[in-house]
Amino acid sequence: MTYYEIIGLLLIGAGTIFAIIGTFGIYYYKDFYTRASLASLIDSTGFLFITFGVIVHEGFSSVSLKVLFLIILVLLLNPLANHYIVRGAHMSGHRPGRER
Repeated sequence: MTYYEIIGLLLIGAGTIFAIIGTFGIYYYKDFYTRASLASLIDSTGFLFITFGVIVHEGFSSVSLKVLFLIILVLLLNPLANHYIVRGAHMSGHRPGRER
């Protein structure tokens, strides 16, 4: 194994662990808006670690350019999707507070 493969696997593992631990950490908060914000953050961060790990592991080629395009696309669309979900909840009358 080369150093790039080891670093890539470490990044992929870190992203997976971050996403799993973050998913369990969401249950600590009871408010919908806080949970939605944290879910977007955890999703983006875990995705970035995993995809950068794939780029480093596979080397810099046409595959890494495609993954880089995917990173840019997700970084643009993930906050936008989260905004529309939270905005829809707000427009439907959901108010901040403790959930049941």
